Amino acid sequence: MFRNGRKTIGVFITQIHQEFQDTLMRGICLKSKELGYNVAFFTNYLGNAQYEVGEQDIADLPNYEDLDGIIIIPDSYGEGFEQRIREHIRKDSNCPVVSIRQKRDEYYNVLIDDDTVMDEILFHFLDHHGYRKINFLTGPKDNPASIKRLEAFKRALSAFDVPFEEERVFYGDFWKEAGYHAVEQWLKDPEMIPEAIICANDYMAFTVCNALSEKGYSVPEDIAVSGCDDVTVAEDFSPSITTASMPIFEMGIEAVDKIHKHSEAINQDKNSYLKTVTYFRESCGCEVRRSGDLMNARRNRIIEEIEAKELAIQNNAFMSIDLTGVKAIDELDQKVAACTYMNEGYASFYMCLHKDWDAFDEENITDTKYGKDMIMEVGIRNGEWLQKEEFSVNHSLLPSCHKDKDPQFFMFNMLHYQEKCFGYTAISFYEPQAYKVHYQGWLINICNALENVRVNTEMSRLIYKMEDMYIKDELTGLYNRRALDMLGQKYLDQSIVEQTKLMVFTADMDKLKYINDNFGHAGGDVAIKAVANALFKAAKDDEICMRVGGDEFTVIGLEYDESKMERFVRSFEEEIKRFNVEEGYLFMVDVSYGWSIILPNQSTTIEDCIVVADAKMYQQKYEKEKYRLRLQKMDEKNQKG
Repeated sequence: MFRNGRKTIGVFITQIHQEFQDTLMRGICLKSKELGYNVAFFTNYLGNAQYEVGEQDIADLPNYEDLDGIIIIPDSYGEGFEQRIREHIRKDSNCPVVSIRQKRDEYYNVLIDDDTVMDEILFHFLDHHGYRKINFLTGPKDNPASIKRLEAFKRALSAFDVPFEEERVFYGDFWKEAGYHAVEQWLKDPEMIPEAIICANDYMAFTVCNALSEKGYSVPEDIAVSGCDDVTVAEDFSPSITTASMPIFEMGIEAVDKIHKHSEAINQDKNSYLKTVTYFRESCGCEVRRSGDLMNARRNRIIEEIEAKELAIQNNAFMSIDLTGVKAIDELDQKVAACTYMNEGYASFYMCLHKDWDAFDEENITDTKYGKDMIMEVGIRNGEWLQKEEFSVNHSLLPSCHKDKDPQFFMFNMLHYQEKCFGYTAISFYEPQAYKVHYQGWLINICNALENVRVNTEMSRLIYKMEDMYIKDELTGLYNRRALDMLGQKYLDQSIVEQTKLMVFTADMDKLKYINDNFGHAGGDVAIKAVANALFKAAKDDEICMRVGGDEFTVIGLEYDESKMERFVRSFEEEIKRFNVEEGYLFMVDVSYGWSIILPNQSTTIEDCIVVADAKMYQQKYEKEKYRLRLQKMDEKNQKG
């Protein structure tokens, strides 16, 4: 998949900038590098429904048959995303698959024992602190981790002869708002006000503490609180959060190890359970002693993170301003390349678009959404800007200009505007790290600019089409009389500037009225189109062919001499003759024509040239009529004789 002959592990992960995902990614990269594997992280973000449609297309990007192992993290996905991945795995993949944190019976699994992960916290609250009125904030009802952690809560209460009360359980979503809703509900009923609140993860614990503070309760003096997962800020939070630490880094290592053992045919258990570590801190009522140096280091880290986020917000704002008004893809390429410095520590970046990305519309969505032919519009490797390159994702997700024998670690994201898919980006870093939270905004800026370019291109195409319709004859496809003033004048001006001869050819159909009267206007239209086709046939050097009246035609050409004129006339006559002989109509098409070849000057007009050509055309008409009358008289004389 990366053109270096190494095996590749595909990791499908959402919100990779989050702490859990970032730590997991580092573990995956460390073990993969040790074993010599490439890793392709297929990442996306959660958002509103329209946004997620395009984000979830990342599930369709890789060639699953080219992957030598797959890692999924189901509890990080949006609705429907896991199903899309698993359907591809079922149809297209034969490699080992590892699920992290959620058990999938058909795959290998790297798990935390959710039956026991909170046991130490629960027994600490019940035994050490003696709490009996304990409320429990869990996750969604149908979430396996929520179910198991709630069962552990019930078992712990039972062990201390504390009755379980359903009203003391609130089903959240493992995210921040749930804490406010839970506290609001419990405090409404004085009987439900607890001594302690157990939260199924740290993010809900943070908001529980904040919600209690807003209601006038102190943690832990009035109500104790605990979390689970031990995210980085759990120790920095005030009060510091009692929690159970997940071996996230080790889970990444174990997932890669299971894939490697499978490929080496080494016997192993299908499921791996990793141990957690419990930390008792201030939020449960335990005193925590912290060294001054450690506190200062943490304070400085927080300040650095705040400053980095402020800079990222500022950079993204300026990037958005800089990309506003970009109308052409080449201009956008330059600006995107110039903005890649915002992704600190990156080694390589590629912006790859479908070959016909800007032709997207509702009718050809299938062709552009899953097209295999790509153009690397922006490519930067080790600080070097690379030339555009066409390539096929059937061979690799990276262009051929990226060649490296070492294990490669790339993160792939879709470029899209809502459901419109333009292509994808690939980014790697010098050190194993996930991109920062601002990368989503950075990508959205690019996607919005791509949509602006696409819309501008489409508008230009429609304007051109409308202009073309304005100066085109609907019946024949030739230009109409309006083009004589617009395009004819351009040719005349060019001829004057370049001092080349200008040719004007005029033609007039003979007996069109006879054809209309005897064969209907449908027959007349056939005759008119026959003349138009003859002009198209003769015009081989960018001549402008026009139908300027019902049966009147004009052609304007550049750099003509008598020899070139003869070739034009000969080709025109041969096509008229072919029509009359081969098409089988009961009428004959006949045309009178004339031409002028002039070296124009500033005083020359198109009308001057037409007058000369018309004079020759009418002379030809006159000669034809003269000849016809002579034949008619001869016929009459023969009939009398």
